[in-house]
Amino acid sequence: MIAVAALTGCSGGNQAAEQPAPVTVTTPSSTPSSTPSVTPSVMPPPVDPVCTPGPGRTVKELPDLQVPAVTVAPLKSGDRTVMDGFTVPAQVIDAGCVVQYDAPGGCLGAIKISGAAIPPVTIPESRVEGRVFAAVTIAGAQAPAVDSPQVCQVEKDGELPTVTRKGVVRREVSRNGGARPGGSADGVAVETVKLEPVRLPGVDVDPARLESRKLPGQDKVDVFTGEGKISYVAPGDVLFDTDQAAIRPDAARALHAIAVKIKAANARPLLRVEGHTDDRGDATYGLRLSERRAQAVATWLIRNEGFAGNTITTKGFGETAPAVPNTSAANRQLNRRVVITVAAR
Repeated sequence: MIAVAALTGCSGGNQAAEQPAPVTVTTPSSTPSSTPSVTPSVMPPPVDPVCTPGPGRTVKELPDLQVPAVTVAPLKSGDRTVMDGFTVPAQVIDAGCVVQYDAPGGCLGAIKISGAAIPPVTIPESRVEGRVFAAVTIAGAQAPAVDSPQVCQVEKDGELPTVTRKGVVRREVSRNGGARPGGSADGVAVETVKLEPVRLPGVDVDPARLESRKLPGQDKVDVFTGEGKISYVAPGDVLFDTDQAAIRPDAARALHAIAVKIKAANARPLLRVEGHTDDRGDATYGLRLSERRAQAVATWLIRNEGFAGNTITTKGFGETAPAVPNTSAANRQLNRRVVITVAAR
């Protein structure tokens, strides 16, 4: 079993189905030769699109599995070559990857372990003195992709329960060993050709927890800790008037309290400020409003708390990353928020 620590950082995309690699069997020229080719044909691993690094996800490649070639020398009877030699090609099996998808502050991002395949393999047919030693194909094996969805911290009845993203395991799979039986052909002994089993180890990612508490002195500001990050979540209604992106004068106290905590815990913090809205009204308008609100908070922190501009990034999510479903007025209020996430350099 390969244990993979939960990943952090940036690096989403469509999740494509995994396809087994094709099998190529190389045989020597029909012209008899006393020396078989010893250069194996190495099958390159397929590329799973989900394992390609890109925005919105962090990708950890799993080590490829190397399967050596098996070479059978030509068989002679006296000066005659009665069976051509052949090589069962080497294989490089792509074990896939572990992907962690980015998530808004106050959430644990989804995890996916990609699928992987051990392709089938064939021991080719041979003919010796009129007798056919039939080809033998060993079936491949599939390890399906598995995932654990994003989870978010949500206040319930005035409490902030700890949430856990479930661990995820891709089980070990194996391709059986096999053999092409040998025998005798007109007094010529033909040996059995054997291929060893191939095992693709299991992969697991441990569960992750998101701890939560209220910011001291600020009962409307939530603090979430998990996977090496701290996020401060302030309701949009605390910071802004309805449909506005100008910070309310009475919001300074909450932002100052957040800034004090960040400075006390981090000498050189990097901040990401996110704006979120609910699903009411036009989606494009909501996205722009969330961007303007995130920028307004970043500007306030720079001007009033002395944070360097090059240490803060902003992003507006609009209605695309709700903490809870937009199914009630109370839930929509929870989704209207600004999140400040901090990570030490």
